[in-house]
Amino acid sequence: MRAVVCPRAPIAPSELVYTKNHPTPSPKPGHVLIRVRAYGLNRSELFTRQGHSPGIKFPRVLGIECVGEVKDAGGGKWKEGDVVAAIVGGMGRQYDGGYAEFTLVPHTSVSPPIKLPQTMNWAQFAAIPETYLTAWGTLHDSLKLKKEDTLFIRGGTTSVGLAAASLAKSALFNCEHVISTTRSSSKSSIVRDCGADDVLVDSSGSVAEEVKKLTGEKKGADKCVELVGGPTLMDSCKALSLDGVISMIGCVSGEWTCKEFDPMASLAPRKHLTMFSSHTLDISTAPLQYIVDAVAKGEMKAGIDKVFKMEDTGEAHAYMEANKAAGKVVCVID
Repeated sequence: MRAVVCPRAPIAPSELVYTKNHPTPSPKPGHVLIRVRAYGLNRSELFTRQGHSPGIKFPRVLGIECVGEVKDAGGGKWKEGDVVAAIVGGMGRQYDGGYAEFTLVPHTSVSPPIKLPQTMNWAQFAAIPETYLTAWGTLHDSLKLKKEDTLFIRGGTTSVGLAAASLAKSALFNCEHVISTTRSSSKSSIVRDCGADDVLVDSSGSVAEEVKKLTGEKKGADKCVELVGGPTLMDSCKALSLDGVISMIGCVSGEWTCKEFDPMASLAPRKHLTMFSSHTLDISTAPLQYIVDAVAKGEMKAGIDKVFKMEDTGEAHAYMEANKAAGKVVCVID
């Protein structure tokens, strides 16, 4: 079968190997064999290729998500031809993932059958699963976002940041006030189109005072999605209200640690620091069908920045690594 293989790490994007002769996985009880139609790229895959993911055996087909059709249900509830999405559960790390024509995924990582709207293509569907479900889990489980909250999204032009804004404004949350950041003023309109009420250009890494000015009596944001990582964590904490909650879920800066973080000062008097990982998601109960339908109706944005062909996955990695994207980067298999 066709596949994109990471032969070792660290390597440059151009060293990813596109092959037509990778072994096709065989059906297995407890697993779904999926004919992959498209897959979204994620920062974790870039980190793995860059050598920052310990314990992974190479060569490895990367890809922590994919969308496609069921070829064999492995004794599960699906039938051949069902449209599904698959996320995490060891994909692309413990076993070969979504950068392939076929992938074999445990039942627990595969969605219920999805009714794909006629107006939605594979690339649009591929932009949704990991991105939107991570955003939904963060808002729903980690932050417990309420209608009356002010939500601050640090890293608003990331695919998850854009999805978080769209979800916050959707009927699922009806959040009244969303503030989001971008490092480039040229991307402000994209962030607004996805639902942000206010967009701040974060050129210095310090926007806490600007966030407070946008809230009543300068109280600060009630909830915060932190996607940049260590370099902005302290400033994001400063932007919170007295009882605010910040959930750190991403690291587009590439720095996971905050060297000068002072928890006593940053979290005083009663602020909360937590996190969320898509590895804890129960895809069988997550509102994936609702999100797919909402995107198809134009109620939420697919958030696609650029679509590549499978054989150009290396170029897609380079594009994403250069931080050129404002939204999701997707690869399709024709």
